[in-house]
Order: sequence, then C-alpha cells, then structure tokens
Amino acid sequence: MSELRDLLTEYVDERTPEQAPPFTQVESAVRRKRRNRGLAATAVVALVVGGVAVASFNLPRAEEEPASPPVSAPVLGSLDDGPPPAKFRFGATLMILTGEIPVVAVSADPNNSSGLIVDATRDDDESCLPHTMVRILAQDAKTVRIAAYRYAVAPDQPEAQQCLKPGGKDLRIPLDLRWQLGSRKVLAGTTGNRSVLN
Repeated sequence: MSELRDLLTEYVDERTPEQAPPFTQVESAVRRKRRNRGLAATAVVALVVGGVAVASFNLPRAEEEPASPPVSAPVLGSLDDGPPPAKFRFGATLMILTGEIPVVAVSADPNNSSGLIVDATRDDDESCLPHTMVRILAQDAKTVRIAAYRYAVAPDQPEAQQCLKPGGKDLRIPLDLRWQLGSRKVLAGTTGNRSVLN
C-alpha cells in the first residue's frame, strides 16, 4: 500500500508540481467526504424509520375500542352506560350520589333515531346542576333499561360552588343509545318491568 502511495505522490508531483496539494491533504479530504456521506445516509435512514414507527404507533388497531370519556366527569346529554358514579366533579364542585329517582316519562328523540328524551322530576331544594343523571343500565335487541339518579353537592364544598341553580319544570335529559331504538321496549328503574315507552 505504501508503494502505491509513493507512486501516486510521485506521479502527481511530476504532472502538476506547483498546483497539486500534498497527497495527505487530498486523502484526508476524501475520507472526510466519505464520512459525511455515510453520516448523512445514516441520519436519513434513522429519520425514515422513526417516522414509520411513530405513524404506525398512532394508527388505531382493529381490536381496540375507541377512546371514551371517563365516567368520573359526566356531562349532561352525553352517553352514560352502566351504574352511576358515586361522585364526580362538575368544575370545582364535588357532586355526591344521593340515590335513584323515578323517571316521569320517556319519548323518542325526533331528531335522532337512537336517542331518547327522558323526563325526571326536578329537585325542590337549591342544589346544583347537573343534579340529575340518566344512565343506560342494559340494552339488547328487545329492551333498553334506564334509570335516573339524583346528586347533591358534597357537604364540605366551599361557598363559591361552580354550578348552575335549577328552576322551572321537570328536567328533559337527552340520552343517546348508540343503537337505533326501533320497536324496543324502554324499562325504567334498576329493577322491575315498568315500561315507559313502546
């Protein structure tokens, strides 16, 4: 290898003695270019692999259920499945479950084939909204079971509660079943067979 280097140096010196830089400088410049090309190629490959990994990680998978809002922060008018939470926060106000209340009436939502409008009695005291929550306890091809629940402000809450004061007639609470109502029977209450629709 050193003979080849000497011959190359001699050849370059003979052809262009005043213009050619020393061979060690040319050799180090070539090494530097090769190293820079290698680093650039490695960086591009790493970016592509990282982008593919991030893109595939964020894709929804067929076996995964879509994310749903937590039960501990219910909102009036949103879908509520299962038993009622024992307590939840509405803004900074802690609401505590006081018990089940009767459903006054149920009607099909004229604007939504999978929706119900549930009427429940309003609380007479000055409790905060949302003080009533309607839950879907169960549903199948023939029936839907719903129940209404009353909430009260926790006793240790400060005077400046973040809630609205109720007033007026019975509450009309929209409820989305996520499944067409059709001719299914709507049952009210956690037990019994009290039919309120169909």
